Amino acid sequence: MSRSTAGVTSRTAQSILRWTREREPEMLALLERLVRINSHTANKAGTDAVGAVLREVMTGLGFVVQAVPQAEVGDHLVARCPGARKLPPGQRQVLFCGHMDTVFPPGGGFEAFVNEGDRVTGPGVIDMKGGLVAGIYALAALDAHGLLDGMPVAFVFNSDEETGSYHSRDLIMAEAARSAFAFVFECSGPGGETTTGRKGKTTLHVRATGRAGHAGNLGQAKPSAVLELAHKTIALEALNDAARGVSVNVGLVAGGVGPNTVAPHAEATVECRYRTEADGQALVRAALDIAARPCVPGTGVQVEVVPGRPPMEPGPGNRRLLEHVMSAGRELDVPVAEDYRGGVSDANYIAHVGTPVLDGLGPGGERDHSPEEYMITGTLASRAALAAVAARRIWDAMAREGRVCGAEQA
Repeated sequence: MSRSTAGVTSRTAQSILRWTREREPEMLALLERLVRINSHTANKAGTDAVGAVLREVMTGLGFVVQAVPQAEVGDHLVARCPGARKLPPGQRQVLFCGHMDTVFPPGGGFEAFVNEGDRVTGPGVIDMKGGLVAGIYALAALDAHGLLDGMPVAFVFNSDEETGSYHSRDLIMAEAARSAFAFVFECSGPGGETTTGRKGKTTLHVRATGRAGHAGNLGQAKPSAVLELAHKTIALEALNDAARGVSVNVGLVAGGVGPNTVAPHAEATVECRYRTEADGQALVRAALDIAARPCVPGTGVQVEVVPGRPPMEPGPGNRRLLEHVMSAGRELDVPVAEDYRGGVSDANYIAHVGTPVLDGLGPGGERDHSPEEYMITGTLASRAALAAVAARRIWDAMAREGRVCGAEQA
């Protein structure tokens, strides 16, 4: 790795952009190589094969790659540049983060990589193998310009984001706690939308119990679990509050034995999303209160609370990062817009430990999680340059303020 202390001048920023654009063909070649390996979350062998490619690429950049073995999903990887391998006490690093897994199972019919010039279609081109390529080439561009030395970077590649990152969240939060700031390379929108906040998510499993009996022989008493669950469904849906950004969805319901039998059991899976941790806690309390008050005599309700990702609240630290990204975008003529998303990502976990984080640093595109998923080709190189310029400038600004050598963060 080469050395420089000049920082990212305007002239250097333009050079970085030219450098990434000149390497667009090799960036697309790496993307195609990754996309043509099926890495559905449950496909450990496939995700490990993606990891082998990333290990090869990151090692070629001078990074040391550590595998974090997993039994059920692909092994996670942590790639560190030399400066991040042995951080002095109190020294912080820069964290890049992206996931290797996709939602598409093997043999699902959406396995091609189609380059149509202005757009590329394929499983994971934006969610988020394109983001991995953008993050890697951001680091390569910094290294080529002598700007990576002196900025300790760790890049976490995890394998289970699409199913909640339950195997990798502790790793991500531990690395985030050591970091001055973080970039997550989920896709940007077509207009350069970059994410400063995301909703949190909690899942509720609601189980109603009643007493079976012949439906034709009952009098007034009818302890139907299905009926009780219907009351609970109405009460839970009433917790929706668009003004506060609170959403509650009773999305999956099952129960009963047959049409001639009073239902002895019924259950529902409910997804709750919210902007703040306080609203999430209030939702859980409200759901438990609803469950504690049966409407149908002879029935009961239990609620299992399954914590998901905490909210990524768009605080001042995140917005300060965005200011640097927007400034770099204006200089490079790369569109950047602030975005708040209802969906969750690993940025939620990073924010949970108090580390400033931006998401949506990956290439632009749309229709992820569908067979029409596509990437806007030109954004692969431009977003890599944007991330490179912004990351180094943020690091330099934090260093000047003394924010990379102690507990204080932006």
